[in-house]
Amino acid sequence: MNTHIWRNNATCRTAPANAFRYTLDMTRLILRTLAAILVVVFITATAQEASDDTVLRPDLQPSTDLAPEEVVRIQLEALANNDDPYPDAGIELTFRFASPGNKQVTGPLERFIPLVKNPTYRDMIDHVAADYGRMRVNGDLAQQVVTLTTPDGRRVEYTFTLTRQRGGEFDGMWMTSGVAPTRQSSPTDVV
Repeated sequence: MNTHIWRNNATCRTAPANAFRYTLDMTRLILRTLAAILVVVFITATAQEASDDTVLRPDLQPSTDLAPEEVVRIQLEALANNDDPYPDAGIELTFRFASPGNKQVTGPLERFIPLVKNPTYRDMIDHVAADYGRMRVNGDLAQQVVTLTTPDGRRVEYTFTLTRQRGGEFDGMWMTSGVAPTRQSSPTDVV
């Protein structure tokens, strides 16, 4: 009989300890889950903020801080959202990153806008996806092939040529010297 009482006393003594351990384990689990959620929210917010700051700012200007890949991405994301925040804002931003030599041939902006809207380049406007090829850099020259998907499902390919400027107000900045269409497909070619 004493053994039976002792067991009950031991059970009574361990029950609060087990309940405490369970509560502590649950608290740790909840804190870990909250920490994981906060990390995901932070990463998502940081990525969105970085994207917004780099790409779609209407006041964005060429800079020595921008790599050639960033210049191409800035121009294409601007063209994908061409009329945001106002009509042809994307084309205007794209023109801003054209090299001085390119602007001599394609500018001023009033001439550049219809040039981008012509059949050769109009597929760049409001494209729905962009696949960026590898950027090839050789000294002050860089080239990247980009495949765009148009709203009607066609895939078109353009080669961007950039040069790092030497001298003048754009010294050391990567700017687009030219864009050439490489390949176009019909909607039936799309997989």
